[in-house]
Amino acid sequence: MKEHLQKQANEIEFWDIEPEDVPVLEESDIPGVYFNEFREYVDEEGNVLSPSDLDAIRYKDDYEDDYYR
Repeated sequence: MKEHLQKQANEIEFWDIEPEDVPVLEESDIPGVYFNEFREYVDEEGNVLSPSDLDAIRYKDDYEDDYYR
């Protein structure tokens, strides 16, 4: 068994990421939030944002004022 393992070559494959494999994100009206190909709001990493996430980002300055009162 050890001989068999020693004879195996360790092969590492490197895949090239083609530009078409990377989703194209369009900027939205909210800084740091983008549109994906389905016109959903997403963050920089492509995670879909819920309506409550959008409100928290869009109105974060308003929420901070309420928190410190």
